[in-house]
Parts: sequence; structure tokens; C-alpha cells
Amino acid sequence: MIRSLPFASIALGSALVALAPRTAAAQASPQSEGVPLGAFTLRPSVELRLRSELRRYPVDTGGDVYSSNAVLAEGFGGALPPLLDTGSVVRTQWFVAQRARLGLAVDHGPITGVFTLQDARLWGSDDAIFVGAGETALPETAPYEAYIDLHTRSGRRAFVRLGRQRIAWGDGRLIGANDETLTARSLDGVRAGVQLGNVDVEAIAVLLAAPGGAPPEVAGTRKPISAGTGTQLYGLNAIWHVAPLLHLEATALARIAREPRPSWLTPGDTVVLDARISGDRRGFRYAVEGAYELGRVATFSADRPLGAFAAAARAELETSLPAHLTFSARGAYATGDDGALEVGETQRRFDPILPDAQSNHGLMGLYAWSNLIEAGGGVRAAPLDAMTVAAGYAFVGLASPRGRWVTSRLVPVGAADENESRTLGHEIDVSLSLQPWEPLRLALGYGLFLFGDGAQTIFRSANRAHEEGRPAALQHWAFLQATLRAP
Repeated sequence: MIRSLPFASIALGSALVALAPRTAAAQASPQSEGVPLGAFTLRPSVELRLRSELRRYPVDTGGDVYSSNAVLAEGFGGALPPLLDTGSVVRTQWFVAQRARLGLAVDHGPITGVFTLQDARLWGSDDAIFVGAGETALPETAPYEAYIDLHTRSGRRAFVRLGRQRIAWGDGRLIGANDETLTARSLDGVRAGVQLGNVDVEAIAVLLAAPGGAPPEVAGTRKPISAGTGTQLYGLNAIWHVAPLLHLEATALARIAREPRPSWLTPGDTVVLDARISGDRRGFRYAVEGAYELGRVATFSADRPLGAFAAAARAELETSLPAHLTFSARGAYATGDDGALEVGETQRRFDPILPDAQSNHGLMGLYAWSNLIEAGGGVRAAPLDAMTVAAGYAFVGLASPRGRWVTSRLVPVGAADENESRTLGHEIDVSLSLQPWEPLRLALGYGLFLFGDGAQTIFRSANRAHEEGRPAALQHWAFLQATLRAP
């Protein structure tokens, strides 16, 4: 969790950095133009990013602190994990962070090796920030990518990639690169793909936690963690490119969580079956996606069956009006669960596995594809070649009013048995991005979230230990970032 810091110092961070927008280039692998060296081709890459964020009345800092951040973890007879502690209400939080990457890709015939070293840290105290599911703790200096890629000589019609790598399928709702977060996300495992005509097929096997146990000095406990088979994630993805406006995609994921396991997971077996239709032609882009989740989740007395559903849709139209005026709309739904005590009761809370934290659900990162009702839209324009301005709105609600509210990083905000309102609130955000020089991208933005009756009830429940509760009826968010990338 981010500690509350002096508000006056934000002026320094704001003057130094500005935010870069989320683009495909921001998630591109270091596959740049090469430098020949004998039989090898070298492709170096450098990236430096400075980021500052400010939140007034943050929803996931202060108040109740839970023993687990796992989406499917819950306590006895409730929708939340067991309560660990209760902190003071945080009114203002801010931070300035930096992330540097130095990469090198080496090609030699059908073999490519990629190594990218990443250093990510906060200015000031490094233990004042919480990272989400699948992200490493700060400060971090470690390989972000380190893999060997074996592929066919005529492009990558078939490939096998082994090592640490970033993986993003579809819109990133189930597996995303999460590049806008402080450390981004990369996974350790093997990935293979083949192109069969107009059909692309990929498979992954990812190790989230190695089998075995851990001694007390490593586990941080008084006794060793019990030995087990560890935690793995398996996936299969196929895309049939029928036409520019019709791409049919099917995804299957299986997550097997046993001890030892990451702290952001609870023991169980989770299977997700997902179907997606998308297209892009002459300025019109769309995607419609539906997912069903099944399996079992470990609870206090017995395993609880899992059966959850989620759906999402988005559409965007770039017009021929001046400034490339573009209109967009989106909507999403995901089932929730209120933590009923009945024996054998099916768990209905949808777990989005390892999603992208900001690409699909608003810039402020206040909600995820879990126990969600969302409807929104936006408008974007490029008055200059090097400038883009955008504005958006979203209504945010709970599919299950008594269920859990989680942020885009899958951090639990809270839940209230007495809540009868589905309305979490309304988000309004604006952003501006500039690229005065090809390697440099600057941007800034502001977000406003108006708390609804459902959010207010959850806040009162999560801050009962403090009479002042959470006095605000809204949250402000500002962000600034600068990214320098070469080549």
C-alpha cells in the first residue's frame, strides 16, 4: 500500500514528468532495425520512463487490510478475505517512479535471443507501494525479458519461445502485458505458435510458483511452507482471420494453484473458456467477448465449485471530420458473489486471471472485470500530427450489490452485507499526449470519480474503526509521464 505523503511535494513530481498514452508501440518487443555483425544481427533498445500519480481519497489505501488479495479468497461467511488489520483513512497519496529498460536482441538464422534488463523503483521509500497480481515488488532490478526464440526462416510462421516473456492475448482482459503499471508483467514459461493459412494458433505453459517447499528463512514464517506441486498456468489460443471485419478467436486457460503459491492466489483449479469476435477496417474497430469460468476453490471446510460468467464489448469509429475525430463506446459485465455459507454453494465471482490493468476499464484503474456492470464511451481527436486529446465517461456498478469491489490491479476495496445499491459511481477522465520528437512522448491527464450509494456503503463498512470514515463524495486523480525510447 502507498503511504500518505505530503501533498505540497507533488508540485516537484508534476513539473518533472508527463504521461505517455497506451499504444501498440508501447508494448512492442525490442524488434528494431538490426546492426549486422558477421553472421549475427544485433538490435539494441533503450527505454526510460518517469511517472507521477496523485490521488485524493484513494479507494484501495487505508481502512480495512485483508490477509489475501486473491480474487477468489474469502473469509467465513463473507465476500472478503479474513481481516488482517485496519489502518487510518488516507486522504492524499502521491508518488514519483522511474523505470529503465536496456535490451538486446540477437538474430542468427532461425534463432533469436532477447534479453531486456529492467530497473523499476520509487523516488524515496521503496516500501510505500503495493503492486498487483503477477507484478514484482519494488525496488526491482531483474530481467524483464530473457528468452530464446526458435522460428522458421520465412518469418515466424512457426515458433517456440522459452524463457521470461510478455504475453498478451486479445484485448488483454484475461492475459495482458500490463505495461502501464510500475513494473509491467512478464511470465516465465514456454510459448509455441503456428500459422496455418489464415488461422493462428498459440499455446503457453507458465510457471507461477515452482513445486516444492520453502524453509522458514525464505518463507518468512516460523515453520516451512508445506511442499506441493506449485502453481501453473496453461493456455491455448486460436484466431481465424476470416475477413478484415471478422476475426474469430477462442481461448482456453487452466490455472492449477497448489502450495507453494503466489500470495495473490488461493488454492484451487480454475478453467476459463473464452470466445471473441473482432474486426478493423476503414476506421471502424470493434470486439465482442464472452467468457465462462469453472473449477473449484479451496474454502474452510470443503472445495467450493466455481461457475462465473463475464462479457464485454467495445466499438470505435474514426470519422473523416477534421482532426480525425474518433468516437468510441464500451460495456462490460461480470458476475459477483456475496460469500454465502451454504454447503456446496457455487462461487460466482469472476476472476480475470492476469488482466491488463488500464487498457479496458478507464484510466483511473478503479474497477476490474469482476462483479462489474460498466457502460461508457469517449471521444478522441488529433488536432496536430504530434498531439492527441481524449475524454471519456463510464458508469460503474456491481453485478452483486453485496459482493466484492476490486480495483484493476485486483486489490479488494471492500464489500458490505447491508449494501442494496448496485451503483459504484461515475468516472470522467481527460488526457493529452504530445510527441514533439520521435523518441520522446509526453502526456498528462486527470480523472474524477463520483462515488455512488454502493461505494459509500462499502466505504462505511471498510472504515468502521474510524469515526471520520471516508468523508469525500468523489476521488481526484492526476497523472504525468515522460517516455524516452530508442530506437
